[in-house]
Amino acid sequence: MGADAFIAFYGIKFGLDPDDEEGLDACDTGSDVRCQKARSVGLETYTGRMTDGEDYFLYIGTRLASLGIEHDQYVTQSVEQLSSLAANVMAKLRAAEFPQSPELHFQFVGQY
Repeated sequence: MGADAFIAFYGIKFGLDPDDEEGLDACDTGSDVRCQKARSVGLETYTGRMTDGEDYFLYIGTRLASLGIEHDQYVTQSVEQLSSLAANVMAKLRAAEFPQSPELHFQFVGQY
């Protein structure tokens, strides 16, 4: 079991059905169609849930930071880096035919 983490991610977010074990497994292994499309254009994916009993989610884009005791303890990015990253993620999302607009996501992921 790992430790709690705080995730900063730039991209799009999908809610996942907690009762669809096959779908959750597909996201975890990367065999989900959305994960395959994302990876084909160089985007990252991240699947998780805040804590036991909470809804699952799938992020597609770029992870900016994973902060916690067993993760990074400090991350910095300049405005120029963030601007370049945002343009890059937007272009890759369009190339993978995701119509959603990317956003900054800040997510606590508790271990249970």
